[in-house]
Amino acid sequence: MENEKTVMLREIAMQPDFVKDNIDDMLAYMRGVLKGREPGTLRHGFSIGCGDSYFAAIAARSFMMKATGLFIEPVEALEFSRYLVEDLPDDSFVFGISNSGTVSRTIEGVHLAREKGAWTFGVTVSEDNTLAQTAETLIKVNATPNIKIQADGSRVVTPGTITYTASMLGLFVAAIAFGEHVGNLDPARSAALVAELKAVAGQMAAADAGTAEIARKIAPSFTTDRHTVILGGGPNYATSYFGVAKWFESLTRGSHVSQLEEWAHEQYFMTNETVDTIIILPPGGGHSRGLEQAQAARDMESRVIIIGAEDDQAARDASDVYFPMPAGIPEYLTPFVYKLPFEYLSCQIAAEQDIAFLGFNDRKRQEVNFRQIFDSSQAAVRAAS
Repeated sequence: MENEKTVMLREIAMQPDFVKDNIDDMLAYMRGVLKGREPGTLRHGFSIGCGDSYFAAIAARSFMMKATGLFIEPVEALEFSRYLVEDLPDDSFVFGISNSGTVSRTIEGVHLAREKGAWTFGVTVSEDNTLAQTAETLIKVNATPNIKIQADGSRVVTPGTITYTASMLGLFVAAIAFGEHVGNLDPARSAALVAELKAVAGQMAAADAGTAEIARKIAPSFTTDRHTVILGGGPNYATSYFGVAKWFESLTRGSHVSQLEEWAHEQYFMTNETVDTIIILPPGGGHSRGLEQAQAARDMESRVIIIGAEDDQAARDASDVYFPMPAGIPEYLTPFVYKLPFEYLSCQIAAEQDIAFLGFNDRKRQEVNFRQIFDSSQAAVRAAS
């Protein structure tokens, strides 16, 4: 466990520099890719993926729509490849997102979309993997893989952190280039969005030390008899999914994801003194509703943990535990920063309770998982080939 924990902590720490160092090169590349394409052929956008890659698509939706002026729909890869793609409208473009570039459903969706005439992009780490070779255009994101091969040949598999950041960054940068190309962004507005995106790197770094310290303090309280529910709305609906995924991956422990409104209609009914209710609450569209949900959770004797802006006294007062994030981040960029508590908490709890990431100390569990994700048959693709 110690080696896994060390690797995960190192990757968490790498994220601010990764964002800072990759924006300019990725943007220049995307501008070059789009230069020869007729803007009128880009009307219907889709972002597809599985797991963290799908969550990245949800996180990027608001920013992508603002930047491009186009409707861009995040869709889980199987929903796209087995259900939506057959009715794909003309002039569509599709982002297939996969860190490894070997996820069967995403490859399948990109293949079928390309056959339907869509412009397809592979958001991935290498030009050599299957997704990159299936898509028409590569968006290379330069992240370290989740599956690391050590010098002695052993494999270390860590929950996604920098890989998730990389997938988001690829989509955000692509959206700026698209917005310029279709005429939705003038030079001043484009420059402003790039500046905001670059500022995120500093905001991620500013949040790091304080978040890590709070996580260390409260990690022992997440005992196995407690339940966790994570609420988020808008771009941070993705962050709630991401947080639940870290519970599954780091702790092999159940957790519940809830859209910010839906909590009152569903997870409220399981809420009591054994439940930790974690609310992702940046300033923005869902803020007032999040405060109402926090009060209801406390009324039901839940421990309420809020991730909010450092200057948000109302959110701080509504919580039992507060993770303060830097103030002034536009809501559509908060997924880069507000995910940090889930990374540190899940890693710290796993270390203290001696839990192997993903349960992969059991070789069978790893083998079955890899078969399900990487070796799933692509019947539709093979039939079409």
